[in-house]
Amino acid sequence: MTTGLLASPSAGAEPAAAPVPGASTYTPLTPVRVLDTRAAQGPVGAGRTITLDLSTKVPNTVTAVVLNVTAVTPTANTYVTAFPAGAARPNTSSLNLPPGDTRANQVTVMIGANRGISLYNNAGNTHLVADLAGYYATGGGDKFTALPANRVFDTRRPNPPIVGPADTRIVDLSSVIPASATAVTFNLTATEATASTFVTAWPTGTSRPTASNVNVPAGDTRPNLVTVAVGPNRQVSLFNNAGQVHLIVDLAGFYTPDYGASFVPLPPSRFLDTRDGTGTGTPGEAAPNAIIPVDLADRLPLTATGVALNVTGVNPSASTFVTVTGTSSVSLGVSTLNLSAGQTAANAAVAAFDTGRTVRFVNANASLHLVADLVGVFAVSDSAECTDDCLYAWGANGGRKLGTAEAVESSADPKPVLSGVRTATGNASNGYALRTDGTVWAWGDNSRAQLGNGWRSSGFGGGSAAPARVLPLHSITAIAAGGDSGYALRNDGTVWAWGGNDYGQLGSWNLGTSPVQVPLTNVTAIAASGQTAYALRTDGTVWAWGNNSMGQLGNGSTVEYSEKPAQVSGLSGVTAITGGGDGAYALRSDGTVWAWGSNAKGQLGNGQPCQQGACESAVPVQVAGLTGVTMIAAGDFNGYAALADGTVWSWGGGQAGLLGNGTNCETCESRVPVRVSNLSGVTQLASADNAMYALGTDGALWGWGDNRAGALANDDVATFATVPVPVGVSSPNAIGGGAGSGYAIVP
Repeated sequence: MTTGLLASPSAGAEPAAAPVPGASTYTPLTPVRVLDTRAAQGPVGAGRTITLDLSTKVPNTVTAVVLNVTAVTPTANTYVTAFPAGAARPNTSSLNLPPGDTRANQVTVMIGANRGISLYNNAGNTHLVADLAGYYATGGGDKFTALPANRVFDTRRPNPPIVGPADTRIVDLSSVIPASATAVTFNLTATEATASTFVTAWPTGTSRPTASNVNVPAGDTRPNLVTVAVGPNRQVSLFNNAGQVHLIVDLAGFYTPDYGASFVPLPPSRFLDTRDGTGTGTPGEAAPNAIIPVDLADRLPLTATGVALNVTGVNPSASTFVTVTGTSSVSLGVSTLNLSAGQTAANAAVAAFDTGRTVRFVNANASLHLVADLVGVFAVSDSAECTDDCLYAWGANGGRKLGTAEAVESSADPKPVLSGVRTATGNASNGYALRTDGTVWAWGDNSRAQLGNGWRSSGFGGGSAAPARVLPLHSITAIAAGGDSGYALRNDGTVWAWGGNDYGQLGSWNLGTSPVQVPLTNVTAIAASGQTAYALRTDGTVWAWGNNSMGQLGNGSTVEYSEKPAQVSGLSGVTAITGGGDGAYALRSDGTVWAWGSNAKGQLGNGQPCQQGACESAVPVQVAGLTGVTMIAAGDFNGYAALADGTVWSWGGGQAGLLGNGTNCETCESRVPVRVSNLSGVTQLASADNAMYALGTDGALWGWGDNRAGALANDDVATFATVPVPVGVSSPNAIGGGAGSGYAIVP
């Protein structure tokens, strides 16, 4: 390791650390230069600290600032540390560079005494330049949605071309951030520069500021994290000063007033140092292709959605790059830090979490030491009390689909999500709620635009851990969830759809980042299953569109899919519909139930086995032996019906105890309805696909089926993987479910 380039632990007691301010929100600024020692006091000497007074630039409610700090032509190997004025200097570093170099790094740092920030230079003399990009403060401001880093702009591709001298490129982010976004954070990499240059990022449509974000010598590759306001069209401009250079943008998140996480700035603290084993337990370089995970659960709140950090690579054996991620799935198409052989350099990063609080450092090509300092955490903190008609959620949490913002894979403990909720539903990676004011709210994954508010994450995963409004829906009376699509019924009888559209399940071939209207009118109820959607019209007929690989359209057709709604054959007088797995069910006014689609586990309920490889029906067939049915529900491989006498009946697969009659085996099934044990007086049914819920007249909620993700929320069966007969769950006044998760609305 080259000495003098990184802060190292110092001997002796240290002064008290700066106090940690509370959760705060962000205000972006057009970048403004607030320090340039070349024009004023001269270079900062070895072991010297200068304090930057920001009292005229930020309000007195400020908690932290975002600065782009550039060190210019130091006379020796050195590092620079940014920290709160008046506080003890931490054993961390913000910027590392050798003699004669010019390098920038974005720093997010807690504000200190008198709204000041201190900058310490370790060795030699160096000029320092600082550009203020924005600030965090209590009170008004924007929240942050952290995204798994994904590449959204790269001039090495045929279009757009390389950026020439004094040239500007516009990065259009309109499809990957919502219209309400005020600012973005991305990693900007400059590479293959033909001359020493700098690059400036600023909001498109405004004047280019006197500021810089990346400084790169000829032939080098340099990254820097950038937080910048966006222009009116969700665009950011990039200016190159000299020569030609390729520019790469990896989006890490956005700010919006509508939803997201608040920021809690922290005193800089080291949580990874492979030189002494901090964070790994054993000293030693990171090997090529190594992934180093560091669990931060003991440092961060349970609702953490991401962290702000500074990562430094030390003395690699060859050119390499490092990717920092907070998700279990590592994207190979992005980078955080680029290093030449023998180089020591740092870059700020934002790591978005999925269902854990672990930061992973992925090293590409060479052996090197890695150092990382934590500077803040993004966490959801809703101070508003969940009061009337409060939605609670529990069970599986893939994609943060519970809406509680907790970074856990699952939870058996019901937690509040949203007030004023009429009904809720979900799928494998999303939850949806219909509020009493007629608006629809969504949370979870957005890789297929499942949030329905005008954008989709461009990489794997990414979405919102907290509820966000589906726009511009209003006057909604019912909602449904397909495999990766959402549906809403408006009080004028129209149907609206958004999200995934591989099979035309949106009712057209529109992209559906915001809700689009399905070409149907006079609709009274909606349902969905997988990639197929259903509508019940006022005349008692049922219509279907989307995937038809198992006869889900119910009209006898053999087409693979249809984006145009088609009438389900032979049904009239229908009063209710539901979708499940690869099929659907209809309840007629005479109290009979009809089914179509897959019959692999006997979910048609008509007693017929699979014959000559055919395990489906492309037209409705009557479920055997059921009369006097008042409500229906369905899981992936099961159908359910409640009768007028309050009993519940089930049919289909016996796996995970889903029949509810004590049967529990992977291969058993019932192709005709059987009675669910111990239930009477049932008023509502809801399915979580692999778990089932029933609400009684006394307000008690019962559940049975797969309990591995805590879907049954009952301490008495917490250790049971499956529960084949109903057990008590809670006491709500309405219920919902979806793909291993339960929802209850408590008055």
